[in-house]
Amino acid sequence: MPKSYDPDEKMEIVLRTIKGEKVSDLADEYGVSRNSIYLWKKEFLDGGMSKLSGDSVTEQEAKLKEKDEQIKEMEKIIGQQKVQMEILKKKPWQN
Repeated sequence: MPKSYDPDEKMEIVLRTIKGEKVSDLADEYGVSRNSIYLWKKEFLDGGMSKLSGDSVTEQEAKLKEKDEQIKEMEKIIGQQKVQMEILKKKPWQN
């Protein structure tokens, strides 16, 4: 079974080709075919990092929505902690 490369590895290889390193040298170094590197470079130039990850637009939108929900939950927690800190600053138990 061929090795699977994660988007970060693909990105590193693509950037090295863009910087001028020979595709054949990179193919030997990473044990990947030259055709794969050319394909990754084309995908990157056509669609950026999201294209290298292989996610469809709907998958990306779902991940973005999930991240937005996580951010909202964290903002809620931060707000609750801020209120608790304000209460503790007033030291109501010392009156």
